[in-house]
Amino acid sequence: MTAAGLVIRDATVHTLDAERPRATALAVRDGLIVAVGDARDVRPHIGPRTEVIDGRGLTVTPGLVDSHQHPLMGVAGDRGVDAAGVTTLTGLRDLLREAAEKLPPDAWVVVNGVEYSALPPQATHRRLIDDAVAGRPAFLWFADAHNALMSGEGLRRAGITGPVDFGDRSEIVVDGDGVPTGALHELSAALLGYNAVPPPDTGELAAGAARLFQAQAAAGITGVHMLDLWPGTPRILDTLDDQGRLPLRVLLAPWALPAGLDDTLDTVRELSHRDPGRRWRTGAVKFFLDGTIDGGSAWLHRPDCHGESAHPVWNDPRRYDDAVRRVVELGLPCFTHAIGDRAVTHALDAYRSAGTPHRGRHRIEHAEIVADADIARFAGLDVAASMQPTHLDWTLPDHTDNWSHRLGPERCEQGWRCADIVRAGGRVALGSDWPLATYDPRTVMAGAILRRPAGRRDRAPVGADQALTPFQALAGYTAWAAYGAGEEHRAGRVRENFRADLTLFAGDPLTTSPDDLPDLPVAMTIVGGRIAHS
Repeated sequence: MTAAGLVIRDATVHTLDAERPRATALAVRDGLIVAVGDARDVRPHIGPRTEVIDGRGLTVTPGLVDSHQHPLMGVAGDRGVDAAGVTTLTGLRDLLREAAEKLPPDAWVVVNGVEYSALPPQATHRRLIDDAVAGRPAFLWFADAHNALMSGEGLRRAGITGPVDFGDRSEIVVDGDGVPTGALHELSAALLGYNAVPPPDTGELAAGAARLFQAQAAAGITGVHMLDLWPGTPRILDTLDDQGRLPLRVLLAPWALPAGLDDTLDTVRELSHRDPGRRWRTGAVKFFLDGTIDGGSAWLHRPDCHGESAHPVWNDPRRYDDAVRRVVELGLPCFTHAIGDRAVTHALDAYRSAGTPHRGRHRIEHAEIVADADIARFAGLDVAASMQPTHLDWTLPDHTDNWSHRLGPERCEQGWRCADIVRAGGRVALGSDWPLATYDPRTVMAGAILRRPAGRRDRAPVGADQALTPFQALAGYTAWAAYGAGEEHRAGRVRENFRADLTLFAGDPLTTSPDDLPDLPVAMTIVGGRIAHS
């Protein structure tokens, strides 16, 4: 028998394969797993050129996959100032003033992660920030990356002088005289403003993406699902792949905004026929059916306590239904951002009507609030739930946060119903939504188990009955992530003829205390049988 390229033996192997849950050894050849079992099973695959890894003290799992990220968006925004933790207007203005003083007079001040408590919606206005930036152009992303605020000079440079029809509910907010206030509601409006900020060049973006992906590989990540189409994405991914600087797999799901739907589907049609030998592929289309609860733009069955979150992003949701059908006709699934319970209901209805795609399966992204009647429909319609447990970190157990204020106590109890979906037979693919939250899968898994930030033992969990078990949290990054990508027959488990994407821990993630899980060392990350991190 031909010797395998790589053998791991004397390890604890969590296969995530129900037919053989545990093993102690495995062998890899030509990027695939060729043997799983014990030392006797892998012995025939060891030859003079085989790399043999001593697995004593190590735990092997299927490679971890982050099912929801925005890598290039995060890299492009890395030049900005982080406002996380700044919860008052005074603090925000001080942050802006300090940032502006370090920049040339005509340079943009870019701020990321502005918390809603620092600028309540009724007070969001350019005049609150103009003097702090001393007349400079400024762009402020709110923490949900759906809404933004620009200074007066920023609006001028963006050419924003009044209302704009985006074909959806995105809005350039204006005052009684029709003059823009600087508030940009929802993604189409926010991106119009952000397009005026000078972007980094392609080489700078590629270098930043390479550093990011290598850092993610060091955290045990073997694949990410990129749910957007940031400018230059295909070219940057091709460049990194050609240069051997793409250490993990990328599934691209370009976002389709209502006004640019036809162009996006043309792009998806072209990209979905690219070279299958690359480490990245286009595997779905991303839709936004609603916005965010924090921003008052989710789509709920009942309006929030401010009378908002009562409408979808699409002016006519039937156009969304038609778009879903068009994607299915391309043979691809839809990944729909649906945060409010009515958005989840509508997306599931649209999936049922459009039918099953030829490749992959439909997903609901976020699903922060789900009605009782829809819990079992995830399994019944074979729709995966793609959820981000660390978004719970902004939700406080005493309900004093903005998200809880808007929903009210009764609906707060329906938040992030991960366990309910699993108990009903569904699968929950886990992810980070980076750059909105840390990409480290150990931290995200800990959050799914604890329902609070790891290490904060003094803080009560939010919805403790919705906690996942350690095994389920690991499945969310492995077997269920593969299922959510339609790859369950070739990835997500340690099994013969499956891809040799593996994460090796210096300890066992299933027995490590969840509060200590973020510090569990990643000993090695293997992608396609090649060591991406050691």
